[in-house]
Amino acid sequence: MVNEIRSIIEEMNYNLSMVIVEGRNDEKVLRDFGLKIPVYRFRETGLPNFIFIEEITKKFKGKHITILLDFDEKGIEMANYLSRELESKGVKIDYHFRNTLGKLMIKEGIRHIEEISAIKRKAEI
Repeated sequence: MVNEIRSIIEEMNYNLSMVIVEGRNDEKVLRDFGLKIPVYRFRETGLPNFIFIEEITKKFKGKHITILLDFDEKGIEMANYLSRELESKGVKIDYHFRNTLGKLMIKEGIRHIEEISAIKRKAEI
C-alpha cells in the first residue's frame, strides 16, 4: 500500500503543476510520501472561494492540477465545486490521481488525506 501511494505521488510530481489540499496536515503527509510540486491549502487561505479560484486561475490556466480534498461528504462536494469552477476558467483538472488515491484510501477505511500517514505507520510496524 505504501509503495502504491509513493508511486501515485511520483506520477503526480511528473504530470501535474500543482495540488490543492485542505490544510497543513494534508500537505505534510503528501510531502512525507515524496510530493515535490507546489501545494495550495484551500482552507488556510482565508480567501473567499471566488478569489481563491481567481488566484489559481491566474497561475495555472492551461496547466494540469489535481484536487485532493477529503473523501467525506463535504470534501467531495467542495472538490466537485472547485473542479467545475476552475475547469470553466481554463485550468485542467486531473481526476485520475484523486480517483486512484481515493480508492486506496477507502479500501483502507480512511476518508481524510491526513490519515494516509496511518497507512505508513502500519507498514513500519
